[in-house]
Amino acid sequence: MKYFVNILFLIGFWSCFSQGEFNKMPEKATEIHFVYEMKSNYIINDEGIFADTLLLQIDFPNFKYSLRKHPLDSTIVCGFSTFKGFGTNNRQKLKSIIYHTNETINAIHFVVSKKTVFNVVRGSEETEIIFKKHFKERFTNFEYRQEFDFVKRIEKRKYPRVNYDFPFDKITKSVEFTSDESIGFYYDFAREVLYKNIIFFNKDLSVFISPIVFENSRFGVEKIETISRTIILKSVYYK
Repeated sequence: MKYFVNILFLIGFWSCFSQGEFNKMPEKATEIHFVYEMKSNYIINDEGIFADTLLLQIDFPNFKYSLRKHPLDSTIVCGFSTFKGFGTNNRQKLKSIIYHTNETINAIHFVVSKKTVFNVVRGSEETEIIFKKHFKERFTNFEYRQEFDFVKRIEKRKYPRVNYDFPFDKITKSVEFTSDESIGFYYDFAREVLYKNIIFFNKDLSVFISPIVFENSRFGVEKIETISRTIILKSVYYK
């Protein structure tokens, strides 16, 4: 089994993040409406493909990349390849990664029934541009729905042609808190790699404001950073 923890990657985002200003839930509110945006940590532009070197090693273990300054932060060195030099098979795999890691979650939590509904849209304007310009394909948004019942402890996931039920025991994550209660970690395991992901909590937000079900969360989630994707809370309002 391979075990990777990219401490520099985590600390970089830790040090530059500050909590946003979201209102606390009013006492008589019966609904919490919130929106999350999930984006891939791959950056594709006219120069080529940029990504954390660890991410490239995990997704494309046989590919030899070069090193460049990160296009969004010149103090960070990351992996780079021209789009053409990435190779046909790698480009196809990258296309699938971009497709599955750019989503918007439009959510409602119903306070009385303790149920949360996610209406998820896979795709964005940026994704459409990347597909059209670099993959030479038309991108069509894909939508699906997730329903979380916190009483029965079950998730119902509804795709256009198939539905799945998942007990919370199968989907929940456990938070490892730091000395600062607004920061925590959780672990994912995929493709023989153990990922350590960082969570930024907001003490003003309900524990039900979260893109992931955590079994021991204390507050709402404002941001999640993993090696492959970033999830940010964009808005919250109450009814």
